[in-house]
Amino acid sequence: MSSELRGLVVGAGARVREVLAPALIAAKVPIRVEGVVDPAVDVADGLGLGPVPAYESLDEALGFQTYDVALVACPHDLHQSTALRLLDAGVAVWKEKPFALTIEDAHALANRAGSLRVLAHRPHGQLFAMAERMLPSWGRLLSYRVHTTRPTGDYSATWRALRDRSGGGALLDLGYHAADAITRLVPSPVTSVYALSPTTPAWRPHVEVEESAHVLLAHSDGVRGTMYLSRHDDRQDMIDLVAEHGRITITDSHARISVHAPGGLEHTMSVQAADHPWAQMLRFHTNSLGDTSVDRSEARIGVLSVSLIQAAYTSLRSGSPEPLPAVTTHMEGAA
Repeated sequence: MSSELRGLVVGAGARVREVLAPALIAAKVPIRVEGVVDPAVDVADGLGLGPVPAYESLDEALGFQTYDVALVACPHDLHQSTALRLLDAGVAVWKEKPFALTIEDAHALANRAGSLRVLAHRPHGQLFAMAERMLPSWGRLLSYRVHTTRPTGDYSATWRALRDRSGGGALLDLGYHAADAITRLVPSPVTSVYALSPTTPAWRPHVEVEESAHVLLAHSDGVRGTMYLSRHDDRQDMIDLVAEHGRITITDSHARISVHAPGGLEHTMSVQAADHPWAQMLRFHTNSLGDTSVDRSEARIGVLSVSLIQAAYTSLRSGSPEPLPAVTTHMEGAA
């Protein structure tokens, strides 16, 4: 894009300081941040984005000037009202996950006029893109595993520890990334979800939300998948996809690829990526800004991911496998 975009950052916590702001600088996209909204207005000075006006409220920022795009990273319970307010003001919204906390809220966002994207960086990595290209040539997908674990410190005094503010724990926070990946990589729809949450280790500070979860997913064509999510295990991002004639296992920035040829021959290779998925994600959203087909596709992925997570929470409560909640039919035709 030739013209510079006016950017607004809503929420200037650790996610913005440590991830989004550095990625925005690395991406070298034509976005000039012209406002930061956070109750602690002094945090704007520590983002590395230059001298930026700071506002205590979103209404104050919107009343001062207009913006083209907003990066939203406020607490989860404020996502919905913030996104709707920005969309009503004609601002494109790039928000932290999840897309929404309930399927009803997801439908409300997807049906609202305007451009809304979730800041899910994994699909923009080189290895994820490689898996998307290779899988269709390997025949039917048979099974998959997704592990997302983080050794999280004591967050018992933060909003993430409160169910009414965060919406959930590891299953929502880490599981949304897994749900997003499954929605993009597995062509058949999920028909049931069975989730279990082990007891939090005694040495962990008490929080209201679940800190780990095991999830079993069944798809309409017989594909079976599992997710393991944890806030107290060693850090790992792993996606393992097994198809009829090939397999790819992505662990962090490394991939192991096995291809099965006629006659029982197997070809195996290893690939190491040195890319910057966060920066690439921001470039993608910038370059596709205004493309309604991308908006529809991303909204559909968001709604389906929320439906998967909601089914998992229903399963946690019932102790049984649960179907996914209904998704609005007009979403099915999205690209």
